[in-house]
Amino acid sequence: MNTARRQRRWEVDNTVAPSVYFGLDRKLCGIYTLEFTGDERYVGQTVDLASRLAAHRRRWDDIIAVSFIECAPEELNTLERTMITDTERSFVVRNRAFTNMPGGDAELDLVVDVQEQAEWLSGVQPAYPLDARALAAERRRRTRPKFEQLAALDHYPEVLSDLATYIHAVIPWPSTTGGLYWGVSAMPGTARTKERRRLFTVNAHNVELLYMNHFSDDGATQSWLNVDKKKLSRADRRELYISETSYRSYPDAVSIYVPLGAMGELYEMPTVLAAARSMALGLMRRGPSNFAKFHSDDLLDDVLLQRSSSDAG
Repeated sequence: MNTARRQRRWEVDNTVAPSVYFGLDRKLCGIYTLEFTGDERYVGQTVDLASRLAAHRRRWDDIIAVSFIECAPEELNTLERTMITDTERSFVVRNRAFTNMPGGDAELDLVVDVQEQAEWLSGVQPAYPLDARALAAERRRRTRPKFEQLAALDHYPEVLSDLATYIHAVIPWPSTTGGLYWGVSAMPGTARTKERRRLFTVNAHNVELLYMNHFSDDGATQSWLNVDKKKLSRADRRELYISETSYRSYPDAVSIYVPLGAMGELYEMPTVLAAARSMALGLMRRGPSNFAKFHSDDLLDDVLLQRSSSDAG
């Protein structure tokens, strides 16, 4: 018995990044249908819906909506042909048959649209604007000097350990969501004084989640962890040093003082972990981080590699 496939549909605006619509599922495998202002359609297959939509936007500026049906890779060709045939019964489609393409079906078709391949083969030189990969490279180059400054500190291993403990305990899917729905900046200038310097700040949406300060006068290093106070227990409030915050967009946030090296102990307290996760996920669900341009990809690399090293050990 055939099971009806679920089709999702998004109305899209060309000024909004595709990943905003598709969220954590932006690498989706299946068949998509583009809708245009003149009521035409285009049906295609992909393993990365956000990237494919971005590519089509470089060719067409009249896309108003995208529909998508997820399927397994081995189903793509059959389902695509069926959907093209069904769509042609009701709409004018922009799909074209290309007889001069070398070979038959290819995995490359899932990454680069077959119509774009055919146009390139006939001599059309595509534009290569700054896509997500290029933008990430530019951000990495821009933020690297501050990362190198942080990594040169004598106590960087301890700093990294606390940061990695936080990210792996509190941030969901950090390798996928980092730099988009949350970010970590190295050596930001926030609230800097002659004696105090921030070593890093973790942000989501428009709110700080965690930051670490170093004091040059006495050499102390400490963090402030922001959590959702509604999740804390009475015991937490008795045992921890907690201060109020003034975040307008998250009035239920409070800050917990964390000495260097004590991050792991904190997350052994289930209610503290739940309070940190609730705030982080709640902010990430509001949309992309307002501070993503300051995100240090190199610092996140170190965090992820430290996790990989510990897992391997």
